[in-house]
Amino acid sequence: MLKNNVKNILLRTIIILFFLFVKTVCFAGLSLQGPSGFINVPSHRTVNEKEIELSFKTRMYDSYKGDKNKDGYMTTMALAFSPIKDFELGIQADLDSKSDRNNVETDPKLSFKVRIPSIGEGEFSEISFGGVFDTNPNNYHTLFLTCGGFGLGWNFGGNEGVGTASYGRYKKGSRKPESLALLFGTELPGRKPGERGYKSQCVLDYNGDVFSLGWRYYSHRGFSVEIAGSTKSSYKDFYEYKPLIVGLGANF
Repeated sequence: MLKNNVKNILLRTIIILFFLFVKTVCFAGLSLQGPSGFINVPSHRTVNEKEIELSFKTRMYDSYKGDKNKDGYMTTMALAFSPIKDFELGIQADLDSKSDRNNVETDPKLSFKVRIPSIGEGEFSEISFGGVFDTNPNNYHTLFLTCGGFGLGWNFGGNEGVGTASYGRYKKGSRKPESLALLFGTELPGRKPGERGYKSQCVLDYNGDVFSLGWRYYSHRGFSVEIAGSTKSSYKDFYEYKPLIVGLGANF
């Protein structure tokens, strides 16, 4: 009960910030796991210096056997900010509509990302590294390195049989996530820093477990909407998500 109250307070606080403080800026975009990036994968860029980004994303999942109620939905809230150039910190929380009936606990995730100064020119000169740390002691943490949209994640910690990871496949035979996850993401067309106006993008990524394809529409005024679809996940014994993801973002 206390955990649900804390999550509800966090949701209300973020919603208030969302509507009160949005201004004219350029988006980095937050991934479903929290760090700035694509749909499910962190990118090689960070949130703009001295700025804050918010996102709300919702997806449905199938009811468990014996549950006579309608299918549930998971709402993911993420917040990331950049206190100094090329560095971001973030927090992500999931709100399960059936948290009182599911056996899987969702706890906030903390993240960070550091962008290394470019060496040369082009996408592959942009490198960053970071991590996603799950506050649920059963779940796995991930350290990742990205280079021009391609990356590698390393999962560690957690408990076999009951723990999940943000990236990589779940190996049902060994009852734990794979240690290494191949990451890939891209967006077309790209957006230049400081570019103004309304713009749409196609976003594609792979988080070592599922492929995702989405459409993101945003403006220089600080709002974005996102619609995406993902293939089936290997974590179906925990949550069997339906393919559609819808989201709303803002920054200030």
